Amino acid sequence: MNQKEVESEHVRELLGRAVHDVRAPGSRGSEAVFAQASRVRWRRRAAATGAVAAAVAAGLVAVGPGLLNSGGGGSSVASEPTAGEFTTQAAKFAKLLPAGTGKISEVSLLRLVKQVPKAPLPKRVGPYDGDYAVSRDGGTGYLSVRVLTSQQVAVKTGRKGIEDPCKDAPKDGRVNCTTEKLPNGSLLGIWQEGVPEPGSYSYPKWGKTYVASLKLTDGGILQVRDTTGFQGKGQLGPLLKTPPLTRAQLHKLILNPVLLP
Repeated sequence: MNQKEVESEHVRELLGRAVHDVRAPGSRGSEAVFAQASRVRWRRRAAATGAVAAAVAAGLVAVGPGLLNSGGGGSSVASEPTAGEFTTQAAKFAKLLPAGTGKISEVSLLRLVKQVPKAPLPKRVGPYDGDYAVSRDGGTGYLSVRVLTSQQVAVKTGRKGIEDPCKDAPKDGRVNCTTEKLPNGSLLGIWQEGVPEPGSYSYPKWGKTYVASLKLTDGGILQVRDTTGFQGKGQLGPLLKTPPLTRAQLHKLILNPVLLP
């Protein structure tokens, strides 16, 4: 037996003796000591649990209604990440953006636009999938990141897949659409969404919007939307004067491999 084992054995022996020798009026020896210790531990755990619950509640209030991601419009602590995790996700995404882009908060456009606080959220495929509010100069725009697997694309397109995204532009409302074939075989399309004709009904009313769509070699798609915001119920502020990212900045962002699973 080495020196550390000897010392450990000695400590256990001393503790055993201490517990065995402790007596309290009306107690049953060591059983009473252990029972008392158990009650103390239970009270401490209960107090700690209450403190954590209070801290989480305070965090949710600090973030503010409508700003929980993928929780805009409210969030259930039991089924979704805490406010701290929302903050962490937004902070990580902000590091991928150019300096001066604005203040980044994770939200849910689905919940904001539809005004349904508990609407089911799409499952994340990529690590940065979600909607992000971009606040600057008194306005609020949005950046949305989505990865669709090849199986999801097949379902949405009837197994036809996605070819040249500019093939039918501008008939499908895509303006200034350009495509670029990358060295690895991926196909990148970037365009501006057309503005509805005057007098036509559109809800919500979206501002200037760029879309970048990257067709992956496995048949999946990475898409990033870059918009000045929308007007209508649920809006978090006036439209930005320009989209959060320029077309060139959007091009650079969508080619960042960290957006992929």
